[in-house]
Amino acid sequence: MEPQPSHTGINASSGTPKSSTFGVVRRLTWTFVLLFLLLTVIIAIAWSVMDPHEPRFRVSSISVSNFTVSDSELRDTFEIELNITNPNRKVEIMVDLFSVSVFYRSVELSRDIVQQPIYLKKSSDKDVKIKFSSRDSSTKLSHDLVNDWNKGIVNFDVKMLARIVFEAGIWPSREKFLDIYCGNLDVGFVPIKDTGKLLGIGKECQAAS
Repeated sequence: MEPQPSHTGINASSGTPKSSTFGVVRRLTWTFVLLFLLLTVIIAIAWSVMDPHEPRFRVSSISVSNFTVSDSELRDTFEIELNITNPNRKVEIMVDLFSVSVFYRSVELSRDIVQQPIYLKKSSDKDVKIKFSSRDSSTKLSHDLVNDWNKGIVNFDVKMLARIVFEAGIWPSREKFLDIYCGNLDVGFVPIKDTGKLLGIGKECQAAS
């Protein structure tokens, strides 16, 4: 009788380890995805409950010095005092990437960027002074600006752009950009024509994201 060939059976289950490993990886992947989605939902609910409100901006005062204007040249030094209020009892606010511009009608006269972030604790406010100068011979100035200045009262607008970051303890921060507009700010230049101050008691600003 001839001897029968032997069968080792080594390849019979060779695919099992790979299949098992793939299954583990797939389950781990789904677990991480579900945890991420759950965490995202929890964070969204937490911020919805806290319902953070945008900060309020107010122009408290404007001082102008070295103001000289003609049809072709403008020189000025503006000092603007802002009051920024955080109305939130549970959320702190940081204001950065903050630019401030002074306009006469649609013409931008001066611009400055606030370098340091502004921090507002819960239910607090802060006064911020911004001082900047300009000398510009390229700005196209209207005769109306010269006439208003000669009459002693110039109506300016202050426009700002800022990033608002909301912070609340362990929760990831949220942010948005705001356009802030403070219009119809009358500055009187009487009796010294190159020096002016804001008339009245200041004005609340309007903000839009």
